[in-house]
Amino acid sequence: MDGPSFDVPAFLAERLRPASVATTGRAGGPALATLWFLAEHGRFWFNTPNDQPSPFLAAARAGREVAVLVSTFDPPGDVRQLRATGPARLEATDHDRLRRLYLRYVPQWTDEWAAHAFSPRFTLWSMSPERGMAVAFPELADSPTFRWSEAVTAPLAPRPGSSAG
Repeated sequence: MDGPSFDVPAFLAERLRPASVATTGRAGGPALATLWFLAEHGRFWFNTPNDQPSPFLAAARAGREVAVLVSTFDPPGDVRQLRATGPARLEATDHDRLRRLYLRYVPQWTDEWAAHAFSPRFTLWSMSPERGMAVAFPELADSPTFRWSEAVTAPLAPRPGSSAG
């Protein structure tokens, strides 16, 4: 299979769609959260509070793996999912990127949202989707699964002629 059966960049660009993110915690147990995200430049980007222990920031600090799931489940017409795993890393604060991330979820960019997004209480981090799969089940029919095992083959870049990105 040359690529996913649906437009992954357009799917990831849909407003209000969160990601489920998982990693391991300090004691080795699972940690799972639903997070706002931005998919761009071949990475998933997140902004996480740093005023409490965060397994996601610990994973990014150590370059450990995280898993990301972005999905819909509205049968029978819209069942899509993208699952990815890869190393996380801490990022420098990037106001333009943070604004794009927040505008996916907030109805209007305001001074209050800017103060929240740019607060030193939050840390920007990202993950590189080195391995994963994308699949859709139109009308709940079986569908081929597109898998990748290198970051360079992750289907995050817009397709030629696509409006995503």
